[in-house]
Amino acid sequence: MRLSLGQRTGSWRKNQVRHSKITTRGLRLACATAIATVLAISSPLAQEKSLLVIGGQGQFDNMRGQGTAVGGADILTPFEAEHGAKVNWSVATNPQLQESLQRLGPLSSTAEDVIFVHQFDTNSRLPDYLEPLDSYITASPIDGFPDDWAPGVLAASVFDDQRYLVPFRCGAMTLWYNDELFAERGLSEGPKVPEDIYEIAKAATFTRANGEQVFGAAFRGTSWSITEDLAALARAYGGDLVQPDGTVTVNHEPVVNAVNLLKRLYKEGLMPPNWATLDQSGVNQLFKDGRVALTLGGTNYNKTFNDGSSVVDGHAVATRWPLVAELQTPERNYGAGTVFYWGLGILKGSQNKQLAADLIGHISTPQAVHDLAVNGSGPCTASELAIAAQSDPAMAIQAEIFSVSSSPLPVNENINQIRDVLGETIQNIVVNDLDTQAELDGLARRFERLYS
Repeated sequence: MRLSLGQRTGSWRKNQVRHSKITTRGLRLACATAIATVLAISSPLAQEKSLLVIGGQGQFDNMRGQGTAVGGADILTPFEAEHGAKVNWSVATNPQLQESLQRLGPLSSTAEDVIFVHQFDTNSRLPDYLEPLDSYITASPIDGFPDDWAPGVLAASVFDDQRYLVPFRCGAMTLWYNDELFAERGLSEGPKVPEDIYEIAKAATFTRANGEQVFGAAFRGTSWSITEDLAALARAYGGDLVQPDGTVTVNHEPVVNAVNLLKRLYKEGLMPPNWATLDQSGVNQLFKDGRVALTLGGTNYNKTFNDGSSVVDGHAVATRWPLVAELQTPERNYGAGTVFYWGLGILKGSQNKQLAADLIGHISTPQAVHDLAVNGSGPCTASELAIAAQSDPAMAIQAEIFSVSSSPLPVNENINQIRDVLGETIQNIVVNDLDTQAELDGLARRFERLYS
């Protein structure tokens, strides 16, 4: 039967509509399937949690077992696997960390989560910048915390009975000497009383046959480094720059004697002429190159000096700070030195506070503390110090210093100004041979205003 044109057209339109419906339905199904596939593939990436930590390169190397800690344990990868989270790192210098704390701390929302805080920044502003940690630690206790941790370090970041930091890296500054140079110059041991530093430096300063100058001693002279060096020397004479309660004693006899010691070493050419520009890295390099007989460094510097490649390798020996004879007792015959530490805190604006707290808890476990110590980070617990001391005598010295010492200066909101004026004054006294007592009297008046 033949169809009319109208019938054929109508039939064609019905088929087209039917085909269109099938095609649209298929297209929608295909699109839905494709979208589901893409989401299935991308969802782990989209949902991956992450933390952003602000810290130094050395701290990152310690955690990852890379750089200066190459070959050591990576303590972050197990945390990432357990929590399905990536730990990212924003590398910052010490001044940048201080600036970041002050800039990011007041914000209600930040991309950054965890920050390293230096001891000099643990002032009364800390609660404005960081999240209290007590509730997190109560919910997930840290093994051995706080009993196994250095009490002075722990107390520094507690305000109104709230804790804002967990110590990460602790250390002490002590003296190191090159026993090969000592033997060559007729010396056999480190200083017992402060005057010994001068006598050792005098005996060990000489010029080699090739014209190379060797200095008997090297201390740091940059404005901020002076704070630690001078505090340790003042304590060797039985004093302090500022008492823990804020009483200014920077112009008292022990500090005057300490500054005069530096002045004599500099004036007589027993320490490098560029002393005022020497920081820790500069002092370390001179010592590693065999150009200095006696210097100071962290108690965790055994691997830094005895590194298998430097001139001093195998000859760097840690020794205690001296102490004036009249203060020595059978219980203690060494100077208090100084301690330093870095703590880990959670920024108030972090959007991942629980995960950040989990990271801090993970890093603070006994196993992680041990791995970090092996990687070169100074331990903050007595048990790990005891383990380290079995193979590293410098760690035994650190344990002694921790039992009697404290931060070089009491924490204060004006700490930057305090360190600036201290450095400027001591540099002027030493380099320009100014009257020590008169200059320190003026410094004391400035300190009193800043500590008031």
